[in-house]
Amino acid sequence: MIKHCDGLNRRNFVKAGMLGGLGIGLTDLLRWEAEGATDSRARGKSAIFIYLDGGQSHLDSWDLKPNGGDVAGEFKPIQTNLPGLEVCEHMPRLAEQADKYTVVRGVTDAIGVHGRGMTLVRSGNPPIASLRYPDLGSVVAKEFMSPAGVPPYVSLPISVSNSTVETPGYLGVAYRSFAVSGDPSAKDFDVRALNTPDGMSLKRVEARRSLVSTLDRAYREVDLANENLDGMGRFYDQAFDILRSKETRVAFDLTNEPDSVRKRYGMTGLGQACLLARRLVEVGVRCVTIDFGSWDTHQRNFSTMKDTLLPPWDAGLAALVEDLDGRGLLENTVVLSTGEMGRTPAINKDAGRDHWGRAMTMFLAGGGIRGGQVIGRTDDQGGEVVDDACTPPDIAASILHALGIDHHKEYQTATGRPVQIVRNGNVVESLFG
Repeated sequence: MIKHCDGLNRRNFVKAGMLGGLGIGLTDLLRWEAEGATDSRARGKSAIFIYLDGGQSHLDSWDLKPNGGDVAGEFKPIQTNLPGLEVCEHMPRLAEQADKYTVVRGVTDAIGVHGRGMTLVRSGNPPIASLRYPDLGSVVAKEFMSPAGVPPYVSLPISVSNSTVETPGYLGVAYRSFAVSGDPSAKDFDVRALNTPDGMSLKRVEARRSLVSTLDRAYREVDLANENLDGMGRFYDQAFDILRSKETRVAFDLTNEPDSVRKRYGMTGLGQACLLARRLVEVGVRCVTIDFGSWDTHQRNFSTMKDTLLPPWDAGLAALVEDLDGRGLLENTVVLSTGEMGRTPAINKDAGRDHWGRAMTMFLAGGGIRGGQVIGRTDDQGGEVVDDACTPPDIAASILHALGIDHHKEYQTATGRPVQIVRNGNVVESLFG
């Protein structure tokens, strides 16, 4: 379990369902759309978000400063296949794919605190006490339908901390992700929720389903209905569709991929999660999120990045982009890779870099975003954005724009309060130019 410098530990992603005592294991997976999609303007669009929990050092990945004196660090830049763009020497695979993605070096006004910073990146809104905003994945799940038996929103928590808890916010539990725990590179990797409880036959599960429906009606008759019961019938209908879905079961089975493909992604948790994400969008999953940490490198920044973090990320992300492009999927799949903040130009006494919200870099590709460009520039120390600044809300608005969703669109909270999806962001037009 990852522990960030703020001392927070990761809670279990999968919590026991309120009907678990009945032997119904399906509530562990049913956390998505229960009331129908509201928009079909971009039915072919999907998204894959790779969150680098802890805050990736931009100065030791995308925005090296080899002439920056004491801030330069230990890594050397290498040339990519995009003239003028250099990246860290420990990112050789991504260097070969630079013509397919955009590097946004001008992101500023991030929040240099793990939980709050990740909330800003994942939702496009700064956290406030009076309202919980939904993650972008939950917005996608609300806006777009997936095929029968296929969850619209899947999360793969490869390595996470408490600061990265996903939330549907005011949209409610119906739009929470289908969270798949475990290491997809492990030989015994299995999506437990796709198996019938305790080996029961589908016929027995159907009998339990009838009991659940009866209890649901009973709760409603005594006015105990709430967001967890609202739409529960549709909620369970989706569950049984998934149990019967051959396509979903096959998509989660990575043994169907040739060994050569699996090795190209890397036989690591992140590499196989990236491959799984590609397989999931192929069958109609609308959003996949992957959490990969911890980049909270206050100590041993360079050895940790070189030995533990950069190699699997470089291999997995590069293979994902190359594979999506080769299969004709990149045009309709938005790919984001980002931490919640940058790291300090100054290297501390423990050979680490500390939190920094004034400058960070984000990776974007696909979905109409033009590849082969660098947007924004930091100063010689990598600490301040000096050209083409944008903010995490701007990036969120741009991602939604790429998906065909108007970030100005208003949803209503449970109390009837109208709230824009992203309140203070603007589309970064140069991403699409």
